[in-house]
Amino acid sequence: MTALASLASWYEREGIIAGMAGFNASVLEAIGNTPIVELNRFGAGVGPSLLAKHEFTNPGGSMKDRAALGMIEWAEREYDLSAGSEIIISTSGNLGIGMAMICAVKGYRLICLFVPKLNPSTERSLELLGAELVKVGARDHTGGFHLTRLERLETLRAERPNAIYLDQYDSPAAIEAHRTSTGREILEQMGAQLDAMIMIAGTGVSSMGIARWLREHSPDTEIWLVDEVASLTLPRSARPEPLFLNGMGTSIQPNNYAGDAFSRFVDEVVYVKAGEAIATATHIARTKGIVMGGAGGAACHVMREHAAAGYGLGARLLALIPDQGSRYTQTQFDLEWLENMGISGPALAVRNST
Repeated sequence: MTALASLASWYEREGIIAGMAGFNASVLEAIGNTPIVELNRFGAGVGPSLLAKHEFTNPGGSMKDRAALGMIEWAEREYDLSAGSEIIISTSGNLGIGMAMICAVKGYRLICLFVPKLNPSTERSLELLGAELVKVGARDHTGGFHLTRLERLETLRAERPNAIYLDQYDSPAAIEAHRTSTGREILEQMGAQLDAMIMIAGTGVSSMGIARWLREHSPDTEIWLVDEVASLTLPRSARPEPLFLNGMGTSIQPNNYAGDAFSRFVDEVVYVKAGEAIATATHIARTKGIVMGGAGGAACHVMREHAAAGYGLGARLLALIPDQGSRYTQTQFDLEWLENMGISGPALAVRNST
């Protein structure tokens, strides 16, 4: 008997299943349980401890894995999906990766509506995972792509009447996935001591889910939302203008924030410029070795420059880092791209490769 066969026999005799022995039956079981890391050098000179939850360690590379799994499991219950079932989503990148990963495991077909803001590496990854891509290139009257994407969605649904559309902008299932997984996980990791939670606004799925859990189990935790200047995501939005940061900023207000959700769960809102967010992400990469996207940089910028002033020694502030920065080397962290987009601020922080 080989050593491997002997080990397997021992596992069987002892009643140890693969998961208990340290293995996952599929990549889907690896979603969640992401680490929290202290940003000591980044937080030098401020009173509270600044921490970051690394959602980019999910197998699909972002916190959207959790929402994608919650949405698909809901669709399975509602529509009795089977191998070959078609799912349509509209995405700027991360949800698409999470959905494509899950559909590959479960045997579903995924059609992704996407816009030019999608990073080239994300586009290639979606194709590698087997997703069908439908590009929407024309801007709407707000300067963004969301409204024209919705128009294309209607024609696509008419072309594929049997396909199921899963809307991340209006998804109680995705909110619930973050409430029961991410929210619970955060408090367990923090030992129930969390003074402020800083999150990007985005579609509202993660922020509203986590906020619900915190309000239920840690009501004294202050909840901060961060959005890009000129986004129309939140009720306090300004005029619409082009947006640059993936994972945050929309041309509409998502239904995930509808009703009393915003006032009940949000204590503070701060808008940041793309340049501030990218410069912060670059600084953290060079001082902490953490490569996060611009959205994570936005959350960390607000945590240090705005939130920290309201807390003293011993307080704990936590920023949620949505995704990994390596996806944006051809966009947010590329000097030529920054110059073409007219983004000022990060140029001095981003090292020129020449």
